[in-house]
Amino acid sequence: VKACIIDTGYGRGHPDLPNNNLITGFNPYGSGEWFVDGDGHGTHVAGTMAAVGGNSVGVVGVTSKANMPLHIGKGLTDSGTGTTSGVLDAMRSCVENGAKVVNMSLGGGGPSSAVESFLTGLEDDGTNVLFVAAAGNGGGSSYSYPASYDSPLVMSVAAVNSNSVKASFSQYNDQVDIAGPGVNVKSTVTTSSGASFSYATWGGTSMASPHVAGVAALIWSHHPTKSAAEIRLALECSAVMPQQYGNVVRNNDVGYGVVNAKNALDMLDSNNFDGCPGTAPTTAPTPFSCSPNEDLLEIRIKTDQYPTETGWTLTNTCSGTVVANTPEGTYNTGNTVYSDAVCVPTGGAYSFLITDSFGDGICCSYGEGFYNVLKNDVSMIGGGQFGTDETKTFGQCGPTPPTPAPPTPPTPAPQTPAPT
Repeated sequence: VKACIIDTGYGRGHPDLPNNNLITGFNPYGSGEWFVDGDGHGTHVAGTMAAVGGNSVGVVGVTSKANMPLHIGKGLTDSGTGTTSGVLDAMRSCVENGAKVVNMSLGGGGPSSAVESFLTGLEDDGTNVLFVAAAGNGGGSSYSYPASYDSPLVMSVAAVNSNSVKASFSQYNDQVDIAGPGVNVKSTVTTSSGASFSYATWGGTSMASPHVAGVAALIWSHHPTKSAAEIRLALECSAVMPQQYGNVVRNNDVGYGVVNAKNALDMLDSNNFDGCPGTAPTTAPTPFSCSPNEDLLEIRIKTDQYPTETGWTLTNTCSGTVVANTPEGTYNTGNTVYSDAVCVPTGGAYSFLITDSFGDGICCSYGEGFYNVLKNDVSMIGGGQFGTDETKTFGQCGPTPPTPAPPTPPTPAPQTPAPT
């Protein structure tokens, strides 16, 4: 199965990257070469996907085989910027050259009608291709494109750290499908405007996306007759939901969870998709029901090795009333998930204070504790690394206004790599 990388180019000649006749490329711009990466971003992405394994050099890519066909679309210039038309030309080149999986660690601006028409045409033609894109590094809930196009051919990837905690910079919204490692990722890079080769440790959803794209290409190579829809379903259904989110099937932080190559391949090998998204309930059953005019707030705490040190208070900041609390000394079992729930009037703003009497939080010196506050099974706030205390807020007083759709710019927005 051929994969394609749309980015700043490819550091051909890097000792840890494939360099053979299976690597092709395309540059839509008037200057530069697809096989020269003057920025380094595209080469970092390429290393995560395809760095050669077993050569006693550097890093190992997800596919780790030098014989995986790669097509490079230099949709971004050596300065790290590009245009919507340039990125679209690179997308076309990927498809025309037979790529099944296309990684796009770039984003910004608003949606493009030209890109939307291109994706719709591929859908109508039944083209088996999957575009895997970085969700964005703004840290908020805004949409970034191409990740947020509402297309069955596009997957939006969030970033998590090594403890499967969503990275603070990772954008979260209802288009996020899945998550991948995106914090402290070491990979191949170019230096000296592409003339030299090295390694660097970077972070961003740009680093998470090629993990997912690499897994997609890997499992598809084992089952080349599968459709893009089946590959996407296997990725989503086999993803591992981080423990702090409980039994929810999907959320805006990490989508269906963190990508897992073995789970996805096992699912395709067995051809058993029972209970996958679309057939499974969209939310987990709750221990009790609230009335139609109430919201269900659930507080989940995983203790570290010293549970008695942890306490918390949830306050309605509109009325100033404490709606739930657990004093320090209440929890008595370490490394255990505790859950409390309360029904509250719809809407409202809340402040969550968590304390640790020793002053080292609940992660990660003496365990991997966490806290997570959910409203109607959707994560609102969470964390675990703090000192003596930490306060986070969510909601607002009064009715919640509808969230406006992202505006369509009068001209196509420039595309830039997700910041690292």
